Amino acid sequence: MKWFVGRFKYAFSGLYYALKDKSIFLQFLFACLVILAGIYFRLSLVEWLLVILCITLVLVLEILNSCIEHLVDYISLDRNENAKRIKDMAAAAVFLVSFFSLLIGLFVFIPKLL
Repeated sequence: MKWFVGRFKYAFSGLYYALKDKSIFLQFLFACLVILAGIYFRLSLVEWLLVILCITLVLVLEILNSCIEHLVDYISLDRNENAKRIKDMAAAAVFLVSFFSLLIGLFVFIPKLL
């Protein structure tokens, strides 16, 4: 049981470190605003599932992107093209999921505004 509880300790420690990152914290604030908007507009179950899926995907990829950036900086002290390419590709993954989430958000919330 102690081993099991320890896993949660590591996970919450990781969340603490993640929320100290400005990009992740900003995404977390946006997620809170979207949740408040969802409550205000009384989203359906399917709409909630889409919104929560998008929030989760964006936050997970933002955390992974930050991990990749820190890892590349740790491994490669000098600037080089491979390090730049790795960081750019990780950022592109966040961009794609964020863009997808924006489209889902428009799909869910624009009809509520009309």
